[in-house]
Amino acid sequence: MPSILKSTLVPFCLAVALHGEVRTLVDKPTLNRIRPVILLLPPEWASQIPPIGRVNAPEFLDTLYPGQRIALGLFAEGPDRDSLLNDIGLGVRITVGSGVAGEWTNLTPVAIRHIKAEGADFALMALGAGGISDTDRDKIEQASSLVTLAVFSPEWAVPAVAEVSDVLIEVNVSASATQIDIPPQRLAIKRTEEWLTETPPTLEELGTTMNRHRGDLAPGELLSWLSVAAKGGSLHAAPVHSFFAMAFKANASARNAAVDLFATLDPDIQPALLWVLRLGGHDLKRLFPDLPDKTLDRFLAERPLEDPRSMPHFQDPVDANAVGGIGETMDQCWGAWMATGDQSYLRALVDLLEGAPDFAAFDEWKTTRGGVKGLNARVARGLAYQIAGWSISSFQRTDPRVADWLQHWQVDPGVSATIRQELAKLQTNPAFERK
Repeated sequence: MPSILKSTLVPFCLAVALHGEVRTLVDKPTLNRIRPVILLLPPEWASQIPPIGRVNAPEFLDTLYPGQRIALGLFAEGPDRDSLLNDIGLGVRITVGSGVAGEWTNLTPVAIRHIKAEGADFALMALGAGGISDTDRDKIEQASSLVTLAVFSPEWAVPAVAEVSDVLIEVNVSASATQIDIPPQRLAIKRTEEWLTETPPTLEELGTTMNRHRGDLAPGELLSWLSVAAKGGSLHAAPVHSFFAMAFKANASARNAAVDLFATLDPDIQPALLWVLRLGGHDLKRLFPDLPDKTLDRFLAERPLEDPRSMPHFQDPVDANAVGGIGETMDQCWGAWMATGDQSYLRALVDLLEGAPDFAAFDEWKTTRGGVKGLNARVARGLAYQIAGWSISSFQRTDPRVADWLQHWQVDPGVSATIRQELAKLQTNPAFERK
């Protein structure tokens, strides 16, 4: 993480409300400048964040893999930093091995966004729970946004050339307000085989990693994670197998690498890969024409996962089995979110907060032990509301991208008043306490 973002909670711990006025003691950069470093990030980031507002920084890349596409980022800082990005152009030369693989003379930004300080969301949640006013909240948000990120997107992918070990990226910046020299950036190409020779994470480490969207996982890293989940027995959990099914479905490079290396994989991992590919809806006989039908038929009998965004809208009379399965459907939505970062999976969960008016019916049903005979649509909607609220509030604390979208929807007039109110009190709502 770039050091400019590691102010963590400082802007908030040093922000004090005096007579309704926020006074921040943070030392801000006094000079406007573009930081002399080029950053690499997944190209889909700019299209997966909320359309307006401050956002958390992306995960920047420090290695590349064959087939990977990239975007380039520049940080501007200072009190009038956005003026530096007026009419900015980026010249780029990418060299692979001994030859130039791509050259661009005047790239313009595909996105320009103010970036939150690291830890900003957590601190704002705490301040919001304390009743800070909207005016003071806005002042603190401005005080904690210390950089602006400009994103450039060259149309280029890392080639699959076996003898090449790294990529050299050279850039030059020109704008009406500044001229700056930026050192070249060299990144290693890390192939799938290299990932598989490294010590994989423990099952506990994997569990703490799979609590947020991770952008553009390397194929070898994904296979390494699959190995850990399969051997550790967690693969059959709904969010876990949904994650892998959607990750291999969304990432063609990962899918192709897994198919190419299938014969060399641990025999314990091969069935796991076939299973999650089938759950993702893939034609196994086309992907693995050399495998015996007897091997494939047991997986072909498995039904691909249905789209979990099609949440049930409970109406009387309700199906008890559908109510009992709502938790697994939500888990599959979370798995798909972690794999793709597609906000529609998150929004499907957020929409369940419309059930807030029915929570009292569920709470009474639970307290009086109403049982299946007393199950009705209001109880079912109240149950879905509680599970969704608990899981969303948990991800809000661990996933910066979730926090960004929740903050956006909280003030989006296109979102219902009920949902906006529920998002405002996620962290303090007793209905969402884990018991």
